[in-house]
Formats: sequence, structure tokens, C-alpha cells
Amino acid sequence: MEAKLEYNFRNIELLKKALTHASLFNQKEKEEINHFQRLEFLGDSVLNLAVSEYLYFKFPFSSEGELSKMKSIIISQQFLVNFANQIELENYISLGKGVDLKKGRGKFSILTDCLEACLGAIYLDGGINHCQKIINNFMEKEKIESLIKDQINDYKTYLQELTQKIFQCLPLYKVVKEEGLEHRKIFYTEVSIKNQVYGIGSGKNKKEAEQNAANHALKKLGIF
Repeated sequence: MEAKLEYNFRNIELLKKALTHASLFNQKEKEEINHFQRLEFLGDSVLNLAVSEYLYFKFPFSSEGELSKMKSIIISQQFLVNFANQIELENYISLGKGVDLKKGRGKFSILTDCLEACLGAIYLDGGINHCQKIINNFMEKEKIESLIKDQINDYKTYLQELTQKIFQCLPLYKVVKEEGLEHRKIFYTEVSIKNQVYGIGSGKNKKEAEQNAANHALKKLGIF
């Protein structure tokens, strides 16, 4: 598990605790034993902080509302399950006799709980920087930027807000070419910022061409 997490524990008992599910204990033991759920509680906050910091620096011109939307896309059960599957977490979890991960009953919940517990354990053992590195590496592998980009549909508005903050001006769009039959035209549009062309896009109408040009400009500006 350490090899898959790419982290070596100083106190290996923390990792063992994170991988020991509550189903292994009876009700009395659950009340007495400091098992994985406390680490899960801590790991949930660690995950939120790490993802928030990643988005804060990756998208410096996004508003609080936009950052919150991006975070909700990332911190979902599917995200955590993919993370858990990548490190083959289910092979290392100690479960009670009545629980079988192979049958899928409550599987997603168990995987996400234990993953967050592992992050909590790493935080206690080595600090937030190690957690940040592990989470960032996974987000890069999962191409999280592409996922977020797919959720941003209005590239024109995003580019307009960006250029106002960076250049103190608005982007200008210009149709540079039209081709095809009247009822099946393709429009080519370029977008300029302070008289410099930053993007060009095509589409079945002017609106689509402008959106694609704005998307191209955002790539050139290093946003995507």
C-alpha cells in the first residue's frame, strides 16, 4: 500500500488503522476503539483543502462560485472510487465477515471512506505537502483539467472576464471567412485582444465560431 501511495510511513500503525473498516468491530468495540472513522473525518478535510488549493492556483481568474463548481465536479464519489481503484485499495482493507467488496454491496462507500482515512493518516504522519502531492498526481493522471474544461460551456464569458482582469479591455470578434452553401455555411471567426489575434474558431453559425475562438484563446493564454 505504501508503494502504491508512493509514501513511506514513519508510524505504520496509522496506515493499518486507516485500512481497518468499522465492520470488523462489534458495537461495543466501535465505541471503545479509535478506528478508521476518525481518520476518515480528517482525510475528508485534507482532500477538500488539497483540491481547493490546486484549483486556486490553477485558475487564478475564476470566481469563488466557479471554483466551488469545479471542486464539486472533482470531489465526487466517482472521483474517489477511481482514485481507490488506481491504487487497488480494496485488496488491502480489513473487513468484517458480513462484508464482501467483491459483491459490490456498499462497495463505493467503503472504498471512499478508507481512501479518505488513508489521506488522514498520511497527513498526521507527514503533513499536508505529502497529501497534496499524492492528490495532485492523481488529478494529473485523470486529466482533471479536461474534465473541468468540459463543464465550462460559455468560453466567451470566461474569456471576457479574464481579459478585463489581465488586459483591462474586452476581446473583439471578427468573422474572417464564410464558406459553403447558404443553408450550410461554415463561419470562421478570430478573436483579438489589444489588436493581437489570440484565437480562431469555426462553426455552423457565428455564435459557435466565437465560442470556439474563445476556447482557442484560452488555450493560448495557458488557461487550458
